[in-house]
Amino acid sequence: MTLLNGALAFGALAALIPIILHILNRSKFRQVEWGAMHLLESVVKVNHKRFRFEQWILLAVRCAIPILLALCLARPVLTGSRMLAGDAPVSMVVLLDTSYSMEATSAGVENFEKAVDAACAIIEATPRGSEITVIQTGGAPTPLFDQPLFDSEAVVRRIRSIHAGYGASDMQQSLDAGLATLAGMSHARRELIVISDFQPADWSGSANVADSIRQQVESMTIKPALSLLQVGEAVVGNVSIESLEFSNRPLGVGQQLSVRANLRNHGETAAGNARVILKIDGKEQSVSQVSLAANTATQTLFPCSFDEPGSHVIEVEVAVDDPLKTDNRFAAAVTIWDQIDVLLIDGDPVSQPLKSETDFLSVALTPYSFGRMKLTDLVKTKTVSHKANLKAEFEAQPKVVVLANLPQLTDAQTNEMQRYIESGGAVLICAGNRIDTAWYNKHLFSRGLLPAEFGLPRGKIDDKGQSARIVAQRFEHPALQFFNDASNGDLSTAEIRQWYELKVPADRSMILTALQNGDEDAAAAKETESKTVVMARLDNGDPLLVEKTIGDGVVVQMATAGDADWSDLPMRPYYVPLMQQLVTTMATQLTPPKNIRTGEPAVAMFPADPESAADGAGDYSVSIVVPDGSRLNLRSTKQGNRQMVRFDGTRRPGVYTMTSPDASSVHFVASTSRDESNLEVLDRTALNTLAEQMSAQTIASPAAYLEQDRLRRNGREIWEYVLVALLAFLFLELVLQQTFSRVRT
Repeated sequence: MTLLNGALAFGALAALIPIILHILNRSKFRQVEWGAMHLLESVVKVNHKRFRFEQWILLAVRCAIPILLALCLARPVLTGSRMLAGDAPVSMVVLLDTSYSMEATSAGVENFEKAVDAACAIIEATPRGSEITVIQTGGAPTPLFDQPLFDSEAVVRRIRSIHAGYGASDMQQSLDAGLATLAGMSHARRELIVISDFQPADWSGSANVADSIRQQVESMTIKPALSLLQVGEAVVGNVSIESLEFSNRPLGVGQQLSVRANLRNHGETAAGNARVILKIDGKEQSVSQVSLAANTATQTLFPCSFDEPGSHVIEVEVAVDDPLKTDNRFAAAVTIWDQIDVLLIDGDPVSQPLKSETDFLSVALTPYSFGRMKLTDLVKTKTVSHKANLKAEFEAQPKVVVLANLPQLTDAQTNEMQRYIESGGAVLICAGNRIDTAWYNKHLFSRGLLPAEFGLPRGKIDDKGQSARIVAQRFEHPALQFFNDASNGDLSTAEIRQWYELKVPADRSMILTALQNGDEDAAAAKETESKTVVMARLDNGDPLLVEKTIGDGVVVQMATAGDADWSDLPMRPYYVPLMQQLVTTMATQLTPPKNIRTGEPAVAMFPADPESAADGAGDYSVSIVVPDGSRLNLRSTKQGNRQMVRFDGTRRPGVYTMTSPDASSVHFVASTSRDESNLEVLDRTALNTLAEQMSAQTIASPAAYLEQDRLRRNGREIWEYVLVALLAFLFLELVLQQTFSRVRT
């Protein structure tokens, strides 16, 4: 215990006054002998002990009265065993949950509004000189300021201006960020306050999270106090769109896309017939009715097509009245291609139909054109002989170049192909009876332009070998995932009669060495990370298709021929989708994804055209519109032979629209886990258990926190209780005085 007005405690010395008066009164009386005294001796002897006891009690009560009065004026405070902080400043980190579940409403008020009010009340009460940091947990832990602020009013103003609606919270990362921030702050007293709805989804594996945080706190030199403040309450009856499913194959104008929307009712009651709306670029296209039973999931399918090439946004919305509107919509970005230019370089041109190396491939890539149908092919092919001027063809920048049974290339053609690949081109190399494997290994594989080294010929060579078949498996490569559905064809039925052994390097990182001017001492070593992937194998274990990324481009090597000389693939009904999937995927797979998770960067690649740059230096000024409607300006950076624009602020789910240098729009859609759509929260018992595991305390309300903080700072004043005791002793003294002075018989 300590005293706020310690000087007044000396007033307790007034307790000596009754004692002094008692002593003085005892010394002033005198004895008078009189004759009848002996008659009272028996009475005195009987009452003497009782009389002295009563007087001692009365004296003690009278001494206690000034002592209690002095203590009351001195304002005693209970502190326990700790030192009081008083008005000392504090280093405080507030983890404010800004995930989309905080937009749920209860009693007409958003949970986030309650969280903001709580955070502001706590921050406003911090002592002068305190340093404060607020970290938003939605999507990814993001500090509200670059560094801690000492101006609590500025912090409160900034908090009042933010909104929830970000991606799901990762509380492990958020707590780690909060403790790391506290470790770099300056004051001896440190506080970490978590303000959240505390959904179980955000605390999955909470025991591991709690153990990790407790260990971090115990290892810190200055241990902070952890507090958990739960806002809002559990809400039932929410409906959400969990995901959209559609094919990721390249699409052309007029081609149909099937979009499957997955819906879930998280409530205990049925949602009835709900309207589900499909929108394309913000315009309503079709409507469906679905029945949502309690605690069930359902699907609805929308067919759609696009009239114009470019970037488009598809969005599905369910029209229901529930407490959380954010998850009633789900969007995705789709790129519609005008056409994909493919250059076919024929290594063995023949005038007869279907005899050249590229004839079957050309038919497979443009079936509507060869069939003279009204439908438009996505792919447009151009066939040239290997003896043509390939420099001009490569400079035209086709999306894909196919080398079909080419014997070899000249040095100039090889250099042109290398530049084409490294600038983002795609090359498919098909084997055949005319290729010079020694030249390919020496001039392409040694330079890193070939995924695998050509080995010995395999199969029915001179009728001495045996054929092979493609291994039927679950394909992981995007170009072959189409055939994971058995209805699209069984690749294992094709007979591969001849092929080359492809020796895939064990080390997937190859070092390309460029020798300049023939001076080996001055040769520059250039190391590139080149990933080699076996896309498909034969049943004898040999690779059939091998892919390798080189710079911004890709090379796919096929062990057999592209025509019908070495296999019956062109005779199979799935040859057309196989080659279309392979070529179109090669043309588009190196394009940065447009559908991303919250927190992942939105990346766009543009041709490096200095003439269109704003400052003439080759970089672009690009604008992007984020989901809240604000517009930001970005600058591109050179990436190989292209310009790259990168935006990292995708914490909020929704559509991000980037305007390209040619004024066209490029859409990105950031989505987040829909686990928070189940609006259950940790109950009081579970929250207390979590707090105990973390060595934290739970807070019922901001007022409760401020009261606890006041007690930690100033202790508990007990002068009210002392005053009550003083009044009780005054009344007791009066009663005892009257009782002890009455006449007894």
